[in-house]
Amino acid sequence: MPQRAFRCQVRLALSDIDRGIYADRVISIAQEPDEPDEHILLRFLSFVFFYDERLRDAGGWTHIAEPDLIADDLVGDVSLVIECGMPQKIKRLVKALGRYKDARIIIVLLTDDDASLLKKELASSRARNVERLEIYRVSPALMAGLEAIGSRSMAWTATINEKLLYLDCDGTVLEGGLVPVP
Repeated sequence: MPQRAFRCQVRLALSDIDRGIYADRVISIAQEPDEPDEHILLRFLSFVFFYDERLRDAGGWTHIAEPDLIADDLVGDVSLVIECGMPQKIKRLVKALGRYKDARIIIVLLTDDDASLLKKELASSRARNVERLEIYRVSPALMAGLEAIGSRSMAWTATINEKLLYLDCDGTVLEGGLVPVP
């Protein structure tokens, strides 16, 4: 019998001072049985760092042709595509670069080693428009803190100021940010 996905939920109170965004939202994502906890945490962090009221889960872990997160603009065109962690298939990222010509395309990685591997795979794939790709790495201290306290249901109070995230996660305070990868 196949295992069922787990429902993970974050009650997010966001104050992004840098972008002037203040929002309260419940984010629910299905975590597949084979999906690592690090990946689900990257998905939740991506919701915080790149918050858009139309940002939603696109099912990238189970639907190999879809990104992890996606947002549409007011006329229904894709405006934001986010991949969390090393893509299972680099072809999906290459396809997104060609398919979503007007969208912002972001990948959020765990380590510098992932960034090096991604760059090698992109070079060998001869992908077009790679200059449009924004690559970030999550600060290790932030990920380590989240992994230590993460659960299937969390309440996050997040404040972003000068690109630094201050996160109160069920009473535990963490801080960190995204490091752009050149």
